[in-house]
Amino acid sequence: MLFPQKPANEKERLQALYMTDLLDKKDMERLDRLTRLASTVFGVPTALITLLDRDRQWMISTNGFQLRETRRDVSFCAHAILQQGVFVVPDATADPRFFDNPLVTGEPKICFYAGCPVRLPGGTIAGTICIIDTLPRDFSPSNVNTLLDLAAVVEDELYIISMAMSDSLTGLPNRRGFYQTGEKQFAALKEQGKAFSLLYITMNNLASINEFWGHAEGDQAIKLFAASLKKSLEPGNTLARLDGNQFAVLIEHKNKADADKFLCDFQARLDDYNLHSEKPFNINYAFGVIDSTQRNFKTLLEMVTEGDLVMHSENRKMSSKIG
Repeated sequence: MLFPQKPANEKERLQALYMTDLLDKKDMERLDRLTRLASTVFGVPTALITLLDRDRQWMISTNGFQLRETRRDVSFCAHAILQQGVFVVPDATADPRFFDNPLVTGEPKICFYAGCPVRLPGGTIAGTICIIDTLPRDFSPSNVNTLLDLAAVVEDELYIISMAMSDSLTGLPNRRGFYQTGEKQFAALKEQGKAFSLLYITMNNLASINEFWGHAEGDQAIKLFAASLKKSLEPGNTLARLDGNQFAVLIEHKNKADADKFLCDFQARLDDYNLHSEKPFNINYAFGVIDSTQRNFKTLLEMVTEGDLVMHSENRKMSSKIG
């Protein structure tokens, strides 16, 4: 069996996927109608929309398939996301890459597979829409075009789903998206007894940039600020733009200094930007850090409120003043 490789942008791909909060979701009618349609159009017993997590494949929509999750290393879709266009396996039982795959030799006894990558609004690949049969099949150029069309519709649906919880300027989760995703992470970390931190970060000089250099320049500064935060984020943690100049980051403590590491990396990125941007201003910010061990926070909202208070009381200003 040939094990699939990981995409070159795997870290960024996982970050984008986690921010959608779509993993472990099911019974989404917007997507379920598309897998039903795919089964009918191609005359196959099974159609899926899949998401590729770090080590597993999650079926967010299934038609004619009992499993919701499989290992990524046996997933056909893990191969499909590495391809341009549609990935077709006419007969897996005779294919040296798949003939001894447990999904071929055992249930669901995959023989034919065709899958097309689907992308998130930011352009990274989330997973696939795919069709499966227990018998070998041919797949014509017309079939390929139809599956490409269905993949485009899936991407449209993912865009609609994400827009309700995303900030249009930065592409990060908005306040609603943060609480939907963050509360889930917050509850899981508390249940598992793991330590974590909430960072409340405000870009201090956005109002001055808007006033003196215009809102277009301010928008570019916010996008740069958000991108620097995102690049400093480890997969599995949660980042959002709560308001105009306010951001929140929820960080699991896999190591004791993870919050400090995030802040140091973020500061280094801003320092580099301020040094080389040739802008008439530097970007600076204030932040507050709340550790889960400080007291027993009952909700993420309670923790965010405390982080805002800490930021303002300590007035931790970083980088240079506007100049």
